[in-house]
Amino acid sequence: MEGRIELRTERLVLRPFQTRDVGDAMAYRNDEEFVRFLPHIRLPFTNQDAEAFVVRNMTEPWDVCPTFAVEFDGKVIGTVNLEINPSTRTAMLGYAIGRTWWGLGIATEAAAAVMAWGIETFGLKRVWASTDIRNIKSQRVMAKLGMKRESVVADHHRGRNGEWVDEIVFGLDLNR
Repeated sequence: MEGRIELRTERLVLRPFQTRDVGDAMAYRNDEEFVRFLPHIRLPFTNQDAEAFVVRNMTEPWDVCPTFAVEFDGKVIGTVNLEINPSTRTAMLGYAIGRTWWGLGIATEAAAAVMAWGIETFGLKRVWASTDIRNIKSQRVMAKLGMKRESVVADHHRGRNGEWVDEIVFGLDLNR
């Protein structure tokens, strides 16, 4: 297994988090619209929250939970991560890009690069992702990544306002 690495796309640098990323993380994550479908992120998102977020991403074991800071024009604007199950050679893909950069194809570009790296590095047979069923933009990213809608899990979790939320699952099975 490779160590922590850096990936580059046409516009992005995807790299491990560094302590200097706290300010950028706080800036993009402390946004009501950004966290709309992410009830696990506190609002307001404080400097202390940003410090804990960066430390967690720096210390997660890279062989099962590689998390990339998405850097655009020298600024961290989001994350892409994989949660890998080595025994089944499957991974859950996660991504979150700050609202300022929505609609520019950055989530798809970053997620595609990390997916390709993960498939090659870990010999993945399957990659899947899920989102709040109301998050149409995230569903579009999954479709652009070649994932197919697979299921809806009713009342999967509680949303920001305490309401029960349905989760939609997309997946991509690889011939390996």
